[in-house]
Amino acid sequence: MLPKQATNQGKGRPSHEKLYIRPWFGAAHTQSVIIVGPPWPRSAALRVIQTQVQYYRQRGFSTVFVGVPFLWDFKYLPEISARLPQGVTELDADRVFVATFDDKTYNSKRYHATNWRAFSGTALDWQVAIARACRLREEEMNFMRKLQPALFHVNHLYTLGFALCLRKQLFGPDSRPPLILETHDVQSHLTHQKGDRNPGTARPDGLQRLIKSEVSLLKKADVLIHISRHDFAFFQRLLPSKPQFLVFPTIDEKFRSRVKRVPSPPEAIDLLFVGQWHPANFVGIRWFLQTVWPLIVDRNYSLKIVGAIGHMVQRKSPKLYKAFCACFVGEVVDLVPYYRAARCVIAPMRWGTGISIKTVEALSLGKPFVGTSTAFRGMPMERLKEAGLLAHDDAKSFARAISLALSRERQAASISRAVYEDVFSNRASFATRDAAFRAAGPVEGRRHRSRQPAKS
Repeated sequence: MLPKQATNQGKGRPSHEKLYIRPWFGAAHTQSVIIVGPPWPRSAALRVIQTQVQYYRQRGFSTVFVGVPFLWDFKYLPEISARLPQGVTELDADRVFVATFDDKTYNSKRYHATNWRAFSGTALDWQVAIARACRLREEEMNFMRKLQPALFHVNHLYTLGFALCLRKQLFGPDSRPPLILETHDVQSHLTHQKGDRNPGTARPDGLQRLIKSEVSLLKKADVLIHISRHDFAFFQRLLPSKPQFLVFPTIDEKFRSRVKRVPSPPEAIDLLFVGQWHPANFVGIRWFLQTVWPLIVDRNYSLKIVGAIGHMVQRKSPKLYKAFCACFVGEVVDLVPYYRAARCVIAPMRWGTGISIKTVEALSLGKPFVGTSTAFRGMPMERLKEAGLLAHDDAKSFARAISLALSRERQAASISRAVYEDVFSNRASFATRDAAFRAAGPVEGRRHRSRQPAKS
């Protein structure tokens, strides 16, 4: 079982103390939080960031989100850049900016990275450097200079360099608000699994070298937040003196209420899978269509596959896409009608890292849910089992679970709701975010010279 408070308890206020926000530099107006993250429209990461916005707004802060590209592709694909502002506005932040590459800085970074004699870092360091090369427009920087933020909340290791650079530009090297970094994943493991090449050496980096690089970068944050049980344990072992918190993802209440308010559609969707363009989604839906679907095809269940995963299947497995083309919906502006129509949500994942937001999303809506062990990765599985939610890893078991869920919809829906309220609710998530905020300790005039993390 998880401890009641999953953190290496350091010095700080008691957990029962009311969170009190002191004004930064004595500001009389509403304080702000600057949230930095990848500008991925309609992604799992943005779902998590959306609840960060909700949390800080409930605590009385205004929020500014800055989307930061960290891949070369963003430089050369203007159609992607054009979609970013529209997608990130779904966050409901008070202001949304998307940083862009500064040609001079970008070319300088690229030159140094491709000259391996001048670049001794890893592929992780390179992506952090790429993000650091991004810039806000002058009018956006002028807006930022007028803010008096209580803290920076950074998402994903890759955007850390940009956030540190922005904080230094706004506040100088000494007096500045603290920085919380939400990891979302163990990026060294993910980079190693993908076999990403180091631009300096033209070869993949070794795992231990990547881990060393990631740990070195994470030391620059004041507080770490992890959304997966496995990630929390991994980083707590490597950074034992760093304040760290396990905050399971929750789902925006506005999204949940919208799904409940939408009228039921005339035609139900028996099985729904939601997936973006990602190799893990491709492997999972391919396994389902090839091995599970033949076991239930005679039941005439309707199946809808929503998201960019359809384009990925079409590209990587055209025969499979052609056989199931009627099931692929593609990308949609609004998931609400599909979730409202769904009788059962499936997650036939075969591998993955971090935590599955699609799982949490389905549970939050009280949908009957069938998933593999990987769909529950990073979660407190013993608590899920106690509530009656089980994993199904072989095709026959998965197929039987689908039939059972659809024949006992009310009972399966009740199990999903109970698990969400117990583990993933806003109440549970925000209470731990309060503790992380207190550990960061944003107080008036705080100095950051040689800050020492609290001892465990």
